[in-house]
Amino acid sequence: MCEDGKANTRILFCGPHFAASHNYTKEYLQNCPSIQVDDLPFANIPDLIGNYDICVVKSMRLNSDIIARATRMKLIMQYGVGLEGIDVAAATNHGIKVARIPIGETGNAASCAEMAIYIMLGLLCKQVGMKDDLFIEMINVEELGEELKKYEHM
Repeated sequence: MCEDGKANTRILFCGPHFAASHNYTKEYLQNCPSIQVDDLPFANIPDLIGNYDICVVKSMRLNSDIIARATRMKLIMQYGVGLEGIDVAAATNHGIKVARIPIGETGNAASCAEMAIYIMLGLLCKQVGMKDDLFIEMINVEELGEELKKYEHM
């Protein structure tokens, strides 16, 4: 801890999805009192982002206006594939490094593969019909997911 009793490093998780990412990180770092992990609603982020060193963006946009308020920020990380949620140019202009978190072990890779297979199948047959079948539950999504997991490591 710092002399004033506050955490040396503050990590902000922001975005409405993937609550387990914040919870797991907080649990993993519970024996590190010098690191504080928070998960804030998007409405609070513009006013509070200046208090954080690291920001993990989860399915939301971190635009140049918000990044400009991140006066203490050293690193912004996108949870998931790509960096579409971060204004990389704005971060770079403010001296903030940008990275993404690989999520091969979180299950997202499997769901991306399932979507790719769905799209390929949609190209081969009637996509609208597939959507309708999913909607009326003619295709059991859970069974389809289990079947696709068999091919996950090929």
